[in-house]
Parts: sequence; C-alpha cells; structure tokens
Amino acid sequence: MRTKTLMKYLASIPRRPYVSNEEVIRNAFERNQLMLTDALLDFQLQYAGYYHQHKGEVFIYGMLHEKSTYLPSLDIDFDDDNPQDVLHTCMDCLPSEMRALNKQGVFYNDYRPVAESFTKYLEQRAFRWKLSQEVEWETINLPTHVQEAVKEEQSGKLEEYMVVEVSDQYARIYQLNQGLVIKSTQEQAIAWKIAGTRQQLFYFDL
Repeated sequence: MRTKTLMKYLASIPRRPYVSNEEVIRNAFERNQLMLTDALLDFQLQYAGYYHQHKGEVFIYGMLHEKSTYLPSLDIDFDDDNPQDVLHTCMDCLPSEMRALNKQGVFYNDYRPVAESFTKYLEQRAFRWKLSQEVEWETINLPTHVQEAVKEEQSGKLEEYMVVEVSDQYARIYQLNQGLVIKSTQEQAIAWKIAGTRQQLFYFDL
C-alpha cells in the first residue's frame, strides 16, 4: 500500500523504459537458478526504470535492464555468498554503491538491511521530498552523546512523534515539530532541521 505522498513523488520523477515482460523476467531468474518471489517481481514491475541521483551518480531502479551501465544486459546480478539469503542487485549504479533485495524484498545498502521493503525505502525518500518542497533543510551530524540520548528515548519521549508510515524495524523517523526531523537506525541517529533555524532536542541545542 503506497501513500499519496509516495505516489506524488513518483509522479514527479522520470521513468526510463524498463523490462516488464514477466516471461523475460522469469527466464532470467531460471537461467541463474534463482527463485523469483512475488516481492521481487512486484519490485521490478512497480519501480524499475525510476531513478535518482546522489553526489553526481545515477541510481536506476530494476534488477533487469535492456541497456545498463554496470549490470549485465537482460540478466540478473546477484550475491550468493550466503545461500540462505541471496542478494539480488536492484539498481544499476557503481558496484561500490551496492543496492540489493533479498527474496523477501528487504532492501540492502552495502550488505546491510536498511528497509523492510523497497516501498518503505521510497516512502522515506518521498517524506523528505515533501518536506523539501516548502523550505530548505540542512543535515545535522549529531554528536555521540546526543545519538545515545535519542536511542534511549525511542520508547519514551520520542515515541509519540514517530512517523509510522515511513518507519520500520530498521529505521525510525520522528518529526518533533515542523522544523526538526530525526532518523534513528541501529548504526546511528541523524537529524534534519529547517536551514538557518535553532532547534531544541531534549536539552540539546541544534
């Protein structure tokens, strides 16, 4: 189920021609002796061809591409070092920027699970996109002691501010007010605030 924000976000970005023929997709998986699950097929049909840019690099969504820069054409690139959790490359991008899905559709960044699904990942992108349509935001790299305070208060003071539709077991997003957003993962907590403003997080000035 996609939110209206995600649908508006997708409508705002271009979509390149993509492989949508299910027989072609299934043949590519069978050729590599891989299981094509509903989660993987849904990803290819719903999101292949969309793309975003980051630090000058283009990330084109899709496991199967007719023409690609870094991936084999009309074939599947995958990592089966762990046979119990094969990772299927899901973006045509620099190999060092590895993005992948497992058979359940969990989204991986650099071999770490970061979202329960690609839809959830895009919901988080769409959430930030919506915020940026109105005002300019800046990223705050929180000091270690502030990050620790965030993690300690996730089930306490922060819980009522959680944005449920963009949060999951891998990342929790909190909007404390109209000008301050916190993202907390297992590895770190980061914040965004409206550029040029002063914000208060607990008893810390940001």
